Amino acid sequence: MKYGVLVIAALIGLTSCGTKALQEELGAVKGDLAKIRIDTDKDGVPDYMDKESTTPAGSLVDGAGRALDLDGDGIRHEVDLDPFSQRGVSVDASGIEKDSDMDGVADSKDLEPDTRQGALVNFQGKHIETAGVSMKVAEAFIPEVSFATNSVTISLDQETRLLTVARMLRANPSLRLRVVGHADKTGSERVNLKIAERRANAVAKVLVNTYMVSESRLEVVSMGEVDPISRKNQHNRRVEFQFIR
Repeated sequence: MKYGVLVIAALIGLTSCGTKALQEELGAVKGDLAKIRIDTDKDGVPDYMDKESTTPAGSLVDGAGRALDLDGDGIRHEVDLDPFSQRGVSVDASGIEKDSDMDGVADSKDLEPDTRQGALVNFQGKHIETAGVSMKVAEAFIPEVSFATNSVTISLDQETRLLTVARMLRANPSLRLRVVGHADKTGSERVNLKIAERRANAVAKVLVNTYMVSESRLEVVSMGEVDPISRKNQHNRRVEFQFIR
């Protein structure tokens, strides 16, 4: 009986020691798990895997926690207004390619990078001398805005073209423009007349609300499908400008 009691006591002691060791080991594992879960910048990538552990809140990151910058211009993807800019170009804080002479043509495409402010330029940024040429010829050098099929939405690259128009208006306070909407021949004539009008209104709205052009300096007109300039439909879905004499 005496020996039986001693055996039971020994077993209890061993069980107690085993339980304590197990608890300590479990506590250590929990501590390791807690460390693994730490994500200081809350980007979904734990610190021990995070190559960039101080990304701003809301940043889109890759599997290693680095902020995404798909075009490599140094501007985080979610705040980049032009997330697919050409590689190697110089951009501003919003990710838009710089336009040093402010003529509406990006530096990488500007063949005349020191145009005087307010001058009328062509798509290559070259100054157009309007003296001695007809109004129609001068109008041809004002940027047009193109649209996708059945769309009245102005894409970012097309909206940037309007900066040239806005600067021209600002440099010439007495100048007024007719904003002329066009459509291709897809759909009925009535529908095309309406969508062309909506396109012209969309362009005028950007000039007024974004570029602070006075609404009184713009006149919206719809030509519908009646004045195509190309056999390709994408060239006919456009808004162009005419001088108001």
